Amino acid sequence: MCSRRIALALLVAQAAALVVPPSCARCRRVRLRSEPGDAPAEAAAPVEDVPIATTEPEPAAPQLTERQKEIARLRAAEKFLEKDTGKYMCKVCEYQYDPEEGAKGVAASTPFEDIQSNWRCPRCRASKDSFEPVTITIAGFAENQNYGFGGNSMTEGDKNLAIFGGLGFFFVLLLSGYLMT
Repeated sequence: MCSRRIALALLVAQAAALVVPPSCARCRRVRLRSEPGDAPAEAAAPVEDVPIATTEPEPAAPQLTERQKEIARLRAAEKFLEKDTGKYMCKVCEYQYDPEEGAKGVAASTPFEDIQSNWRCPRCRASKDSFEPVTITIAGFAENQNYGFGGNSMTEGDKNLAIFGGLGFFFVLLLSGYLMT
């Protein structure tokens, strides 16, 4: 009875063409054994290792349309402009060194590059190597930053200030018309 179950399980596995996903590398073999209630332990069928088919169809090379090629080209050219603020931040404790303020033992207006190599973070005592420059990313492509009236090179906060500041100014200007007699 057990050998029939094993043979049936093999046929089902071959008919279904089981494919093991690549993330499941440990599951390349299946152990088939008899049910515990079928026969006594001495007469149980031996455990067999049965390999599972691991052939996956090779994906065909995708044929890209002209529009998809253009999208891929634009994504490859997508480089955002990053501006250096001149400040440096400690990776360990997030302390920011601002050159205009200086730090303990460092005079104000001293660039970070001019600080001695044995200088340490005032908060966590990390070395100078654990600092990284603070940059701001400007939205839009780097190649388009010179177009327009300079709005392309503004940061997100600068654009918000210009838009909402202008709206507030015109709101106050229109309300001031009611004050005139």
